[in-house]
Amino acid sequence: MNRYYLAICAIFRGEAHYLDEWLKFHISVGAEHFFLYDNRSTDKSSQRLVRYMDEGFVTRIDWPISKNTQGAQKKAYQHCLEKFGQTSHWIAFIDLDEFLFSPRNKLSKILQDYENFCGVVAHWQCYGSSGHVHRPEGLVTDNFLFRARSNWARNRRVKSIVDPSRTLAPNGVHFFHYRNQAKAVDENQRPITVKPTKKRKLYTSIIGWWPDFPIDPYASQNVIEDPRISVNTIRINHYTIKSYEEYTSKKIKMGKKKYDERFFRYHDRNEVYDPILKGTVQPDP
Repeated sequence: MNRYYLAICAIFRGEAHYLDEWLKFHISVGAEHFFLYDNRSTDKSSQRLVRYMDEGFVTRIDWPISKNTQGAQKKAYQHCLEKFGQTSHWIAFIDLDEFLFSPRNKLSKILQDYENFCGVVAHWQCYGSSGHVHRPEGLVTDNFLFRARSNWARNRRVKSIVDPSRTLAPNGVHFFHYRNQAKAVDENQRPITVKPTKKRKLYTSIIGWWPDFPIDPYASQNVIEDPRISVNTIRINHYTIKSYEEYTSKKIKMGKKKYDERFFRYHDRNEVYDPILKGTVQPDP
């Protein structure tokens, strides 16, 4: 018997300011445990986790792999499947700037409807800066309330929640390979197909003058079964950039070429006021 019904795996670097909120939120939606891979943090992230480790919520894994972030991330996901897969019925593989939930019920309750499937994917809803230049005081879910429209190309991206007993290996960091060539489904229980995206360099040059370009320029793989984006049952709020100050810090921390000014402008989408998670996390007194 699995020890946990729903666990979450994530890799992080220098997220001390955000860990409390992220952990509290996901505990509130039904996550019972977290496998957190610390990829060379130099801030107080480890100290932030002590309380949760003592309470049995977190397993921290030192993960000093110095390859590019996606290489370290994919290896962490594989390690999690192999070492911890037997502990959980479901493991969600997400990042620290992603908040996974169901608008209808606790996520742990909703997932009971998907137990016949090897995996479920959840679409993003990408939030912009909400006009913040500097990092505001308080919580991410309270401060960033404006997002891109739901059918924006970037919101076609998904993250995976998998049944480890039926999962073989990560296929990148958004998708997985499953046993017996089974397919994951979307929230409407439709099987998904994954296809590589081509001409990414060309696409990223186009968005400089066409920000509503209908193809996601930063995706190396995407779901092609159905271009419609559905977030009525399972959803990820993705706080990609936050304030400009926080984005700049992220750019320095990650050292990735894609985090340039064009990336910030492209993701700073604030068309829709959507405070769906405001007030869901109580700050420490």
